[in-house]
Amino acid sequence: LTNKEMVIICGVYYVYTGSGLQGENQSWWPKQNIWEGRGLNIGYWSNDCEVWYQNRLADIKAGKAKLKTAAEW
Repeated sequence: LTNKEMVIICGVYYVYTGSGLQGENQSWWPKQNIWEGRGLNIGYWSNDCEVWYQNRLADIKAGKAKLKTAAEW
């Protein structure tokens, strides 16, 4: 996938921080580099991954989730 496609899939937004025009990327889902950097990419979609995904999706649908920065992931 291209970077642009990844940004769309992960729901990345450029959010202003309130400090002038300064902003940061925040997303609903971790980008690939975050996923791989946390050791979650083990070569297949595990049951633990599915449980995490379903919980995150439920929180998003319920309005409980918030966008996260790369550091928060």
